[in-house]
Amino acid sequence: MTTRASREEERIRLEVADTGTGIAAEIQARIFEPFFTTKPPGYGTGLGLGLCRAIIVAHGGTIQVDGRPGEGAIFRIELPVTVPSALPEARALEPPPSVQGKAVLVVDDEPDVAKTLADLLRLDHHRVDVAPNGRAALEKLRAETYDLVLSDLKMPELDGPGLYETLARDHPHLLRRVVFLTGDALSSEITAFLERAGAPYLYKPFTLEELRRVIQRTLPMR
Repeated sequence: MTTRASREEERIRLEVADTGTGIAAEIQARIFEPFFTTKPPGYGTGLGLGLCRAIIVAHGGTIQVDGRPGEGAIFRIELPVTVPSALPEARALEPPPSVQGKAVLVVDDEPDVAKTLADLLRLDHHRVDVAPNGRAALEKLRAETYDLVLSDLKMPELDGPGLYETLARDHPHLLRRVVFLTGDALSSEITAFLERAGAPYLYKPFTLEELRRVIQRTLPMR
C-alpha cells in the first residue's frame, strides 16, 4: 500500500493505492453506499466507506475510486484547505438537507449498523439516541421525547411490528413519525403489516440522500 499527498489551488489531494485484487466496475458504482458489502454474513457490514464518504462530503471534499480487477485500487480524496465560502461543485449537485436538529431514536440490534446510522444523522445536527430492540426503545420513550423513530423490523425481545403496536396504545402521536428499516426480503406477513400501518420503510443498503428524503417526507419543515 502506498500513499501520496499534494496541495494545489487551495485543496489537498490524498491518494491511497494498493496492489490487491482490484475492484470490478459494477462494484465501484456501489462501493460508497452505506451497508453495501461483498463479504459473506458475519464478516463485515459495509459501513466504513459509506461513512468515510459522508464525512468527506460534509467537509466540502470528494472521494473517488479507480482500478481494474487484478491491478489494485486507488482511492483519491480531495479536501479544501480552508472552509469554502461556497459549496464545491461536487456538493452543489446534492440537495441540502431539508430537516435538521431533530431528536431521533434509532432502534437496531446490530451495534455497528446503529452507530453508523447515528453518525450519519448527526451530520445533519440531529440529536440521536440508540436502542438495541423495541423493549429498550420503549424505556427511552418513557424518559425522553423524540421527533422521529427509525426502527429495524427484525429484532430480539420486541420487533418492529411489536414496537409499533405498543406505540399505537401508549404513544399514538408517534405513529406517523416511525420509519422502518430492513435488510431482508419482505414476507407476506410483514408486507401486510406495512400496508396496514401505512408506515414508510427503507431497504438496506440505502444512501444518505435516501435517508434525508424519507426524513423530509416524515417530518416536513415547520
